[in-house]
Amino acid sequence: MLQSLLVPLDGSEFSERTLPLARGLTHATGAALHLAHVHVPHLPDHFLSNTQFHFEGLDMNEYDQQHREREQEYLEEIVARFQGGDASIDGVLLEGEIAEAIAEHAVTVDADMVLITTHGHTGVSRMWLGSVADTLIRLTHLPLVVIHPGKGSNVPDDVMAFKHILVTLDGSTLAERILGPASDLAEASGARITLAHVVSSSAVLGARILPILPGDIRAVVEKAHRYLENIAAGLRDQGLNVSVQVVEHEAPAAAIARLGTELEADVVALATHGYGGFKRALLGSVADKVLRGSPLPLLLQRPA
Repeated sequence: MLQSLLVPLDGSEFSERTLPLARGLTHATGAALHLAHVHVPHLPDHFLSNTQFHFEGLDMNEYDQQHREREQEYLEEIVARFQGGDASIDGVLLEGEIAEAIAEHAVTVDADMVLITTHGHTGVSRMWLGSVADTLIRLTHLPLVVIHPGKGSNVPDDVMAFKHILVTLDGSTLAERILGPASDLAEASGARITLAHVVSSSAVLGARILPILPGDIRAVVEKAHRYLENIAAGLRDQGLNVSVQVVEHEAPAAAIARLGTELEADVVALATHGYGGFKRALLGSVADKVLRGSPLPLLLQRPA
């Protein structure tokens, strides 16, 4: 059950695209909503396009303090906009390295999930949420809902817009850690779940890649089906609507992206690494490729 959500904001409209989803989750689950902005000292706008004489006598400490006050006002405005109802909401201005500060604050507020966009621009094309999302995935073991607004993306207006969650597994217990947050998201939204596994025609054995004979492929596919059905049975016992799908493809990331489109999934969920019982798709590099190649919102987690 979700009890605490963290939403990092950088002052841009892109970063705020997570807010309706976060609010929907708080209404559905009663979770507390925590907003955070990291103060990043920077030079005045157009500093590089002017000479030093334009800024002679400028007190940089005073300028930075004014900038800090505007950021605090921004957070207070967002909090005021979303206050009301039974949900608890607060906002805090953080200091330090951006990703590290967010990761530490997630621990402070005991966050169960972080909702973040993959990019955002403020001021003179300043941006930090793009690289921060990548870094945060590697800094925390918390599940992250990652949204990347842009051409062709499907950004939800509310958690109730999530009707179908595609969960990819590789047969490992590490990859299965994504099932917890995926189930939480499904329970909050009422979405159905499809469990998927990608089977390749080659097997990874240490540093060697060995071909799998056609007859063996069929056996592997059948084994994958049994594995997924076993996982699905447990989720169905929780009252969730779950189906399974096994796909044969040489490129797991491409297969996941295509499957998400074909199944009309609203979000793709996967662990950021996992070494499968079938020793097939290694989800470390796969997650990175899906993050960059899929327009769908992603639910990612780097298992401990």
